[in-house]
This record gives sequence, C-alpha cells and structure tokens, in this order.
Amino acid sequence: MVLQEVLMKKTSSALWKRLETLYATKSLANRLVLKQHLFMFRMNECELLRDHISQCITLLNDLKNVEVQIDDKDQVMLLLCFLLPLHTSLSERP
Repeated sequence: MVLQEVLMKKTSSALWKRLETLYATKSLANRLVLKQHLFMFRMNECELLRDHISQCITLLNDLKNVEVQIDDKDQVMLLLCFLLPLHTSLSERP
C-alpha cells in the first residue's frame, strides 16, 4: 500500500523522492514503452485539436521525466505526423 511506503517520511521532499523511486522508473523497458506510446499516438476523428495537443505534451513530459529528450524541431514534426489527414494542410508549404 502506498501510504505504508510514505507514512514515516518527515518532509515533503523525502516523501516525493520515495514516490519517485517507487513509481517513476527510468528503466530501459519503461523508456521503450513510453516511446512506443508516443510513436503510435494518433488523433481521433472526434477529438478536439486542443485535447490532442495536450495529450501530446503529456507524452513528451513523461518521456522527459525518464530522461528522454526530444528536441523542439522533432516535437513539431511528431505533432504534425500525429494529426489526421484533414489537418495536414497546416503543414503544407505555399
């Protein structure tokens, strides 16, 4: 039980560190699963663009938390690839 794991911690910093060690694993397997989620991420037809971008940001932050860095240019390219074909006109150059 989570509460038993953190019950004796005296500071919020110690509590946070314990929770990180329990749940924020930075293992290779976890990184691969998060990358797989990112690369398979696609927008649903009925989904709002704002919600889709929010979910994309969450995925990118999850990767950042396990020390996987994706530079800004690659993030933009991924976001454009995640959009439905009807939104691809945003990425077309004149």
